[in-house]
Amino acid sequence: MKFNLLFGICLVVLALGCSSKDAPSESELKEQLYGKESEASVRILGSKQINLDENPDLEVIVLSQSGKSEVISTYKKLNGNWQLIWKQEFFSETLGPTYYDPNQNRWISGKIPGTEKVAFSGDLIRRVVLAELPGDSFNSVFLEVLVEEPPLGQFSIPLGYRKGKKIWDGFQLKEHEELVRTKRLDFEYIPKEKSFRIFNKSPNYSQEFVFNSWEMIPNLPMQPIPSFLTMEVEPKWELGKESLVTIQLKNRGNFVSLTYLTFSFPNKGNLRLAGETAGVRVYKKGEEVFNKQKSKRIPADYPMLEVTKEGWASQFRYGVKFYYTPLETIPPKILFRSTYKFYQDVVSIPNQYSISNFELDQQGFFSYILPSLSSEKNISP
Repeated sequence: MKFNLLFGICLVVLALGCSSKDAPSESELKEQLYGKESEASVRILGSKQINLDENPDLEVIVLSQSGKSEVISTYKKLNGNWQLIWKQEFFSETLGPTYYDPNQNRWISGKIPGTEKVAFSGDLIRRVVLAELPGDSFNSVFLEVLVEEPPLGQFSIPLGYRKGKKIWDGFQLKEHEELVRTKRLDFEYIPKEKSFRIFNKSPNYSQEFVFNSWEMIPNLPMQPIPSFLTMEVEPKWELGKESLVTIQLKNRGNFVSLTYLTFSFPNKGNLRLAGETAGVRVYKKGEEVFNKQKSKRIPADYPMLEVTKEGWASQFRYGVKFYYTPLETIPPKILFRSTYKFYQDVVSIPNQYSISNFELDQQGFFSYILPSLSSEKNISP
């Protein structure tokens, strides 16, 4: 079997039930996925109406099969016609019924006599879970997908998508010893925490993943997970005019005695603190900052704000205020990363394993790009 991903939801396990007028027909689906001239045959395995973004209007999510591929796709009705929003397609040269045998720790061709297929599942897309993430009033899409890669053979992994963007990639764990043994990377949703746990039936390997507003992060001991909540800008961004910026973060990880929160401003602009703020320092252009890649101090190419945060407990919020004057771009680009020390190692989030969009800052660290918000509130519980 060959595997290929075309990188491009309360807990609810999808069920069948959309009427034809509530979801695209097979012919409409074929046209949206493959074009009017395509000769592909499309079979709908299931569909459901659900909210998948901030807009209160419902979307439709559809699981379909065509030839050697299965597709999970979402649609909105615009001017009476179904419009494709996003899709993820999975391929297999040997598409067909398969079931997992926990006694043999492997996937077996065929189906168990006397049992029916789980609603809204395919041969490759084994399970679809719709769940809310912290701070969201809508659902994201989580899949258990069957893949194959030598020498492991067939195994399943979780994948997560929020508003069409991938936030969780279980394929990164393909060399995990428990996955190598069991050939299944199962997961469960924890409604209270709005997080996910993998290997939930294996106490020695069970691991929680939490959402930090960019991607799912493993919740490790002694590791903070600074998560973006809000950014408020008063007044709105205007070239050459100063605005007061208030950023709220929350530690969705574990207690940390000391962590550094770094905000960088690569566009032309002026930065200053909003009054006396303990543990917060501004670096102006030209001041020396340490560069990780060069292992030495270098002149800063652009302004930077660094917070030395002591004693940050799990689930506690932290806010930082500053004044910023954009001189080049509206809204200005703001990069963010966190750094902490784990024994002798310096650990940063994001890092080389991150699947979210990131950039290298002037210090040689991977950094997230803050959402371009202006007085927009998205506070997480």
